[in-house]
Amino acid sequence: MGRTPAQILERVDVHTRTQDYETFARVSTPNDCIPAVREEFVSWLESKRIALADNSQSSSSQSALATMEDLKDGSQELLLCRLVEEAETGRYTTEIYASSEGWINISVRNSRGGFVSVPRIAKSLMRRLDLYDAALPLMAEPQIWDVSRVDELIELLEDSDRHGLVFVAGSRSEEQSLFAPFLDLLPKWAREVYGLAQTIALTPDATQEFGTKMGHFAVAPWNLRTYFPGVDVRSAGDSFRHRFLKTGSLGASSPKRVSTMLGQTARKHAALRREPEELLHARRAFARASTEQLISSIGNQASPGNEADGAVPTGQKLPNQPTVKSKTVPVVAPATPAKEVRKSGADELDIVTERLLELRNQLDLVQRLLGIQEITEFSIQEVIRSRHTADPPKNEQVAEMLRLQLARIETLEDEAIQATEVLEDMEIEQAEYQESLQKKNAENRWLRERLREAKDYETADAPTPEDDGWERPESCRQVLENLDPVGAVMFTGKYDGVDRVDSRDQLGRAAFNLVQICNALANYVRVKTRDEFSGTVDDYLKKHQDGRGTIGADKHATSESKVTMDRWGEERIFKVPAQVSADEKIAMKAHFRLSRASAGNARMHYNDDAHGSGKIYIGYVGPHLTNTQTN
Repeated sequence: MGRTPAQILERVDVHTRTQDYETFARVSTPNDCIPAVREEFVSWLESKRIALADNSQSSSSQSALATMEDLKDGSQELLLCRLVEEAETGRYTTEIYASSEGWINISVRNSRGGFVSVPRIAKSLMRRLDLYDAALPLMAEPQIWDVSRVDELIELLEDSDRHGLVFVAGSRSEEQSLFAPFLDLLPKWAREVYGLAQTIALTPDATQEFGTKMGHFAVAPWNLRTYFPGVDVRSAGDSFRHRFLKTGSLGASSPKRVSTMLGQTARKHAALRREPEELLHARRAFARASTEQLISSIGNQASPGNEADGAVPTGQKLPNQPTVKSKTVPVVAPATPAKEVRKSGADELDIVTERLLELRNQLDLVQRLLGIQEITEFSIQEVIRSRHTADPPKNEQVAEMLRLQLARIETLEDEAIQATEVLEDMEIEQAEYQESLQKKNAENRWLRERLREAKDYETADAPTPEDDGWERPESCRQVLENLDPVGAVMFTGKYDGVDRVDSRDQLGRAAFNLVQICNALANYVRVKTRDEFSGTVDDYLKKHQDGRGTIGADKHATSESKVTMDRWGEERIFKVPAQVSADEKIAMKAHFRLSRASAGNARMHYNDDAHGSGKIYIGYVGPHLTNTQTN
């Protein structure tokens, strides 16, 4: 007798999934996406001797369960292919989501947390379709790029819409004889990152040019560096994310060992990376549609020949409900963050850790209430079967509980994602503060040493006096309202976003940075209008700051990405006086980061008109505007 779906699946701890295979890619020809996935999946099953019947979308055996589901969701068509197999090394669950809008997601999970090699179905699809990760083509082999492509590489590394990793290998002309053997090893090293990452080898000239432009983010000759999405070249702290495999480590390790290390790095990143919005929507669309069908079947079973109150007959479509053809549903996926986690530093870390434990306990409570080990579509089906009764009121209670628990699961997942993002931001922010503190301490030691050389021992050894003129601002609103009406910096925006930042920024970190930025910009306008400085705001922050009004150049961005401006440029148009623009509005791409973590990733957008009206216009202070990393 064959196993039930619930018996085929077993509980998987989230931490073991860092060894699984998962890739998301966009297809250059969207119309080819679903047909290609459907054909390749059927062919793959046939190679395993698991054939789908002509009039069926599911097949099962003693050790495998295969399903194909179609869903019409608005203007797009979605396809979900799933295969669950039992093997000596554990149970493997393969899921392929595809959309007529031109994207696919392939995942293979192992129930015991074992390393999942690149699946054959992934290779087949990548050979058949032209796949891209943002603007990066996913190629089967490592690529060799010369100096003419360095700017293209930098743009790819900085792209926050990129989902996978980029491994970059450096070289040097002095050891030109090593270049060919080095290139021979790259395909062996990159064997387990097919579809998860792209490997690029730089020629000696390209390595040198890349290093000149990237600074802290450069790759050394004969090293291999991992670049995560959204490289922030302005933040020295961000450079710590992008790790090296140095020459010694590469030389001392076998190609198989290096391949495994790179493969593990790529899989861990894929497991922890936030799901693309399209995939998230598809997962939940399948789950909700199928759940409603299951609930409808409860009502039908409760009253044979009659529909229970509020139930929908099997096969009948609910209002605004996507049409789904299948007998199974996908696991509910994480969604857009729903709540903010507050506080800062060690206290904030403690609270976030406690919150994660609380979320885990709540999920355990949901599982205990339902009497299941893992929250999956199959386990929910088992609950419905086991709790079926001829009593309609009880069936209605089960149906309502199922809806409520599904909504609660999504909420808990949202909160867990939010907590994880806050922790990641805090780690980067902490690294930046450590870097800044180290520089200030070095500067302090150097200055005191110069005083000792000048025999001013009293000053050299004296404690730093308090800055009596400095008062910590209470809020961003206070900073903006206290700007000099005839001064060099003016706020022309609305206070809605300002108040949202203040409500989240309990420790005033955003306000602290805002007042420093305003002071720095006022000093910039002063030296600019006096012809004492001819550069840009960015040049000033890097080379010309002095006195009280200082802010790190790493918090400043001169523009937005082309993708962001193409999609959400309208959000960045803000009010200015008529003397600046006849339309009394202008696109403000340049911005400062006021805060990173729990204060809502606050930003300040401005327009530099020092060369015209002699002023800086702040058009927006508020939460991070929409880009590829916000939903």
